[in-house]
Amino acid sequence: MQVYKILNDSMLESDFEEFVSDSSASYWIIMTPEEIKEKNEIFHFNYQTIYDCLHNEDAPKLDVYDNYSFGILNIIKSHEDKFSTSELDFYLTKNSLIFVSKNYQNIFDEILDDMVCRGSMGVNADRILYNLIDKMTSKDYAMLTNLESEISDVEEDVLEGKTKDYIKDIVLLKNKLLFLKKQYEPLLDVVEDLTENENGIINEKSKAYFVILFNRIERLNRKVGNLRDYVTQTRESYQAQLDISQNKIMKLFTVLTAVFSPLTLIVGWYGMNFSTMPELRWEYGYAFVIFLSLAVLSICLWIFKKKKLW
Repeated sequence: MQVYKILNDSMLESDFEEFVSDSSASYWIIMTPEEIKEKNEIFHFNYQTIYDCLHNEDAPKLDVYDNYSFGILNIIKSHEDKFSTSELDFYLTKNSLIFVSKNYQNIFDEILDDMVCRGSMGVNADRILYNLIDKMTSKDYAMLTNLESEISDVEEDVLEGKTKDYIKDIVLLKNKLLFLKKQYEPLLDVVEDLTENENGIINEKSKAYFVILFNRIERLNRKVGNLRDYVTQTRESYQAQLDISQNKIMKLFTVLTAVFSPLTLIVGWYGMNFSTMPELRWEYGYAFVIFLSLAVLSICLWIFKKKKLW
């Protein structure tokens, strides 16, 4: 557990006992799910929120109660072929912000160092929450730009006709964007509910910051929608290239069938071996059939080439 006392424009390390005994100051607390369950006899939070903290299976959301708000945030992590999330739960009261996470050391080191080192930043509980969500989403534009570059590379390869099965790449990109969509849409609801401030927890000055956050996340969500359309267009381009390739193959087979059909007729005709066929006893019958076959083949190819069918 980590406890910080918020004083004017700075934060001081404190402890839980001081937090319990001092109701006049504001505090920022970082706890594990087990610790919040153990200390809930002091907080008296709704048990469903404790359950959510312990199980880490929910999408972003915000539950508003009379004297506090409980929220779930998901910190997005980018991997080579997928995205994952680390859940972060929080309780926002009038004078405290409590973060709940199983692995807060990994999640908060950078955020904590950044906030502690910034001496004058107008610190209060809801401003810290704003700073966290701001930091969570600040790098998402670069992440979406990288995704856009990946889609562009696939599209370029498709249009250049490079021989590769791009379905796997396209489906992977589509799944990534769907994952982001499932994160941004509920996160929009969370920030919107914070802005509405039904229980009066957030002060009026901080509401403006959450409006800025809402606009940013809305742009990110809209960008994801545009990229999903881009992926769909790329898939359609790939399907069109496949259709063109298949049409070329079918055209080749059609030409070959048309060319060899007369030859098949000639072979079948002279393969009947009737005793009354004069060509069977003709000295030049074999050479005649060869010449006839070559002549028919040449005429067919000439016709196809002249009519640009080949």
